[in-house]
Amino acid sequence: MKKERFISLRVKFIIGVIAICLSISVLAILSIQKIAATIIDREYSDKAEQISEAVAVKLDPEEVLELTDAVLDIYYDIDNVVPSSEWGSDAWNEYMANYEGIEELPLFQKFVEHFRTYQDIFKGDCIYITHYKTQAKHGIYIVDGDYEDACPPGCVDSFEDGIWPDENDPVVPATITNEDVYGWLVTAAWPVMLDGKVVAHLCVDISMNDVKAKERNYVIVIAAAMAVLTLIVICIVLLLVGKNIITPVIMLSDTAKNYCSENNDVVHHAFEKLQIKSHDEISQLLSSMKQMEQDMNANITALVETKVTLKETEDKADKLSELARKDTLTGIRNKTAYDFEVEILEKDLSDGFYEFGLTMIDLNFLKKTNDTYGHEKGNVSICRLSNLVCDIFEHSPVFRVGGDEFIVVLRHHDYRNIDSLIDDFYRRLDEYAADDTLEPWEKISAAVGYAKFDKTTDKTVEDVFKRADQAMYDKKVSMKAQRKA
Repeated sequence: MKKERFISLRVKFIIGVIAICLSISVLAILSIQKIAATIIDREYSDKAEQISEAVAVKLDPEEVLELTDAVLDIYYDIDNVVPSSEWGSDAWNEYMANYEGIEELPLFQKFVEHFRTYQDIFKGDCIYITHYKTQAKHGIYIVDGDYEDACPPGCVDSFEDGIWPDENDPVVPATITNEDVYGWLVTAAWPVMLDGKVVAHLCVDISMNDVKAKERNYVIVIAAAMAVLTLIVICIVLLLVGKNIITPVIMLSDTAKNYCSENNDVVHHAFEKLQIKSHDEISQLLSSMKQMEQDMNANITALVETKVTLKETEDKADKLSELARKDTLTGIRNKTAYDFEVEILEKDLSDGFYEFGLTMIDLNFLKKTNDTYGHEKGNVSICRLSNLVCDIFEHSPVFRVGGDEFIVVLRHHDYRNIDSLIDDFYRRLDEYAADDTLEPWEKISAAVGYAKFDKTTDKTVEDVFKRADQAMYDKKVSMKAQRKA
């Protein structure tokens, strides 16, 4: 009689446990990777679509049409279009030479500055306008706001495959690509409409390279943790295997495998329900598992309660901080917020950033308005001036630092265009003065003075403030002299 090959129950049990642990680990790692990738992709896709829509609706479609027509007029006159895949070649350079002069157009520069402002706000990698020629499989760049690798106007991306807008739905859904040049990238496009027709598409690119790298590292860490956990479980099993313990072990194994199969409740009591009275290491293990379960349930409950408490505390702190920095009358930022802004400016100066300025605005005749018409009318004048200042200096923070005094911190667009903005400000005041439909307290008057940081004379923000305040005072004296004349 042939002797049957013997495999001890201990070996079978160990092999089974190893197989179970490895299966759970692999499934857990794959599930975690899939869930993480899905959440990240959806979050970045939603962000790209939201940004593209938000920027697109802010654009003037007639200006977009004007610049698009300027580029397309050249595009239609060219017989042979050279796609961007031949970037840098003689043929491509010769093709792109046809579009010389487009980048010098004021409207082109306006869009570039506009897009870069939104790129800074939304932390996007690139915002640009593309005109799609679906039948030709061409995406024609109109204007690109990228700081470093901007595609010039007229540059054509040629695609054989891809998602293109159609007549029924001109919105281009967010797509995620992984290319050699740009790596992981999510792109979304929103149509710019004029009279019900698509003029062009506002596109947004957001790099996902960093988050994808973190995702891979996260999976590696989880895999290592799963491997360590598997080894620990195997070692425990080796110590517990013995005569008459297989059945209890199976019970424990089944309980462990199915522990999180029911997701209805965060807190589980699977081990608490087990009744194993073997009076040996298995009983001790069960007791330990019960204690672990109780500790986990207690920790989960405590964590949930702590999270709720922290959220409530953070909300209250944020609300109090916001109220402390907001002017109750006008709703804009107050003197406290300005002091905080000064700290930021001083930090910028220490880091070598000098491009900023301050604008002082002082409301005229507030006392006369209060004495003649009452303080409520004076408050109307203050609020009216506040609205005007915020409207003119829409790219800069505005602060009410006194009863009738306002400060604007100039940066970027407003810093470079301060003179034209002040001209617009006084023009609006002149319109108020000439409007006979306005009440006297609505015909506000104000003096404006500004100063830009000069590193040859200024050392602190206070130095710039003093010069801006003096400029405002000089303007107020000049206006008073003109009225007497």
